[in-house]
Amino acid sequence: MKLTALLALAASPLVAAGRRPLPTRAFGVAAAHRAKTSSTSHITDVLGMRGGAVHESSTLSDLEGKIQSAALQDKLTIVDFTATWCGPCKMIAPIFKELSDEMGSRAQFIKVDVDDNPEAAQKYGVSAMPTFLFIKGGEVVDRLMGANAERLKELIEEWSF
Repeated sequence: MKLTALLALAASPLVAAGRRPLPTRAFGVAAAHRAKTSSTSHITDVLGMRGGAVHESSTLSDLEGKIQSAALQDKLTIVDFTATWCGPCKMIAPIFKELSDEMGSRAQFIKVDVDDNPEAAQKYGVSAMPTFLFIKGGEVVDRLMGANAERLKELIEEWSF
């Protein structure tokens, strides 16, 4: 590397802050990655219409869009507010997935990590994990706090018809 390039690199705000700059990608790599991601998400969206998938939502606008979409289809939406560090959340996650497989044609299942999407947790007043919201017609109709699998199944059956 030439001395002038090293001096320019050393003067970089990232290097001055103790971080290494990211390498520049060759033209076309990002576009190829974007195309792969969009076709993959398209396939996921198509498969999700049949039910059985637990969709993850990382932004408030994404969550609201999914809720509105389900409302237009007159489907129940169950939102699982969870956290990676939450023991009870980890215990009920496979049950939530199993319920989505069983009842995915009648309801939409969404998982929201409160650390990744604190705006959604704040908007819906979530203060404990896991918290499950039951949303019908765009409105919260019920709420379950805690990892009670039996009650979760009862509420899904009650609200999904």
